[in-house]
Amino acid sequence: MTDWNLGQRGDIAKIALAREIGLDGIQVSVQYPTDGKPTLRDPKTQVEFKRAALDNGIQICSLAIGNPGKQRLPMHTNPAFAILLAEAVEIAYNIGTNNILLPILGESHIDMANQAQVDGFVTMMKEVARYAEKYDVVVGLEDWISAADNIKIVDAIGSNHVAVYYDAHNIVSRVPDIYVEPKMLGKRINQIHLKNANATNNSQQLLETPGGKMDWARMAKEFYDIGYRGWYVLETGSPTKDLVADTRANIAYVKRTFKMPPATS
Repeated sequence: MTDWNLGQRGDIAKIALAREIGLDGIQVSVQYPTDGKPTLRDPKTQVEFKRAALDNGIQICSLAIGNPGKQRLPMHTNPAFAILLAEAVEIAYNIGTNNILLPILGESHIDMANQAQVDGFVTMMKEVARYAEKYDVVVGLEDWISAADNIKIVDAIGSNHVAVYYDAHNIVSRVPDIYVEPKMLGKRINQIHLKNANATNNSQQLLETPGGKMDWARMAKEFYDIGYRGWYVLETGSPTKDLVADTRANIAYVKRTFKMPPATS
């Protein structure tokens, strides 16, 4: 589960909470505050997070890039962000994960009609990929573009260390048919977010609640059919205001709905 949905980005105490709830892993965030507070950019904090994960028997499944601040946006055209991303590769390695969530959303959304913007991002990510390969860390792009456009970008970058962080719920209203996308992306998907909201009023609801934007049982089969064996990361709220009970209900739903396909040689 994401640390922000557990209550706070970058809070080491959420690792113990993840264990208490019954989660297998946690997605932690690196942040960029201006008040001097320690974050995962600090080597000492990195050691503390890795130790807390080991002590609690929780896997840090990925490192999420938090809001880097207005002065470093948009991510895909600001040179400062390329440096932060290279730094994040080292942070991920130091805390014991080989996955990064890079959100290309909001002000950093890529305009595929702007070839200069696309080319600039591809050029930046080629260099980041070269760095990520040294640490065997995969940078997953979470964005608002279609599978076809993601394929164009990821294949242009041309590295197994840059992939797609897939959040079907984010883009279901932006593509013609969300259920064909997993087969299109295939092995380019390296990690997946799960969440649910009412299709009419967008209110948060449990994954098992009918009337959501996604048919998760159908999508689960699509992920199974492409041989996806990575993490399913809850980015879920607490519609009843009982975080522990709601998260446990979502865990139970995932375990009975999303099956692990056999390993391929």
